[in-house]
Amino acid sequence: MKQVFSHSDSATVGLLNDYLNDSGIETLLKNWTGSNITSVPIPDLFPSIYVLDPREADAATRMIEEYLNQEPSNEPDWTCPSCQNPVDGFLSECWSCQSPKPAETGE
Repeated sequence: MKQVFSHSDSATVGLLNDYLNDSGIETLLKNWTGSNITSVPIPDLFPSIYVLDPREADAATRMIEEYLNQEPSNEPDWTCPSCQNPVDGFLSECWSCQSPKPAETGE
């Protein structure tokens, strides 16, 4: 088991953990609630991602770096044809009803 990422923001850690799991890399989260016990940031208590198979650590680290360094999407926002809610352009499905983004949004 090897640590590949740690951050004070548990949402960021959770997102990246799911990203790795969806890519087939098995992980373990540590200190998931440890950073909530004090208002003083203590890096040793930050939520952390550990890769269960150390041979996958380099690939996981590379994936995390690529994800964090990607350019923001310039896709235009779109309106969901099913529920009519506005949706951020970078999303591939509606945040409200999970309908897929149409091929041509017209917006």
